[in-house]
Amino acid sequence: MDKTNFKAFTNLPALKKNAIQVCGQEFIDNLTEKGIYAKDSEFWQEVNRKLNVPDNAYEIKQAREQAEREQKLLEAKIKEQAEKQRLLANKKEIHSKNRKGWKITVLKLPESDITFGKNFLAECTKEPDLLQNIWFCNNKGDAYSRACSFVDQFETREEQLSIFIEHYTVMKDLYLMIIYLSSVDQHNRYLNNSREKSQENFTGISCWNGFYFDIINDLITKTLLEFSSNKKSLIMNKKGMKAAREILQRINIDGVERLLEQREYHEEYINYTSQLDIMQEQEEDEE
Repeated sequence: MDKTNFKAFTNLPALKKNAIQVCGQEFIDNLTEKGIYAKDSEFWQEVNRKLNVPDNAYEIKQAREQAEREQKLLEAKIKEQAEKQRLLANKKEIHSKNRKGWKITVLKLPESDITFGKNFLAECTKEPDLLQNIWFCNNKGDAYSRACSFVDQFETREEQLSIFIEHYTVMKDLYLMIIYLSSVDQHNRYLNNSREKSQENFTGISCWNGFYFDIINDLITKTLLEFSSNKKSLIMNKKGMKAAREILQRINIDGVERLLEQREYHEEYINYTSQLDIMQEQEEDEE
């Protein structure tokens, strides 16, 4: 660490010749006469003491260099922002189109050092206050294409979030009910040194993170569910879907009606008799 501090303080490698350069030949000769050589840590301790090198010189240098880097990045960012403002002030509109409630405007920018020849910009705006700029595009087609990708991805995320919120409102309560009904009491019998279950050592209820196999098997036996071909997932058939929808219609949970409406088309699927349904009925009759 003494060598590291020397290098950080002097910006010179920790070599004897550099120690002579900054401390003088006489000082180094005195250390040598005492049997203290450059290979010894004591040598560099004496050198650092001579130069008043702080014990944390390396950390001080690291912090200073980090601050300088951050300052340069900040100055570069400020310069870039100012240049972008100049470019926007002198932009020229090429065309504008609407997409999924957004307005996409393709613009051409003046020449600039920060564009590297990519002088096209797409402005995506949506009421009331959404704005996204797609910078540094090769041409107007590239700008419009990238803007369309942004809009499509944004709207997809918004739709997924909306669906999640609607499902969460209902599924949260259903999960709580399922977990509660499928759980068993838990007692910590070490709390009061008693092997007996009591209110004093009751800690809550617990369940396995999954479905009860006995219930799943029963639903399969009742032909409401069936395993997929690889046995890794469950398939709910039309009979099961009908039963599930009837149960949901009887449950008084906020949001259920909305979710049922979203899957109202399932009623047509359930009531439609397909060729596959006919074949399955024939197979059941033969059994």
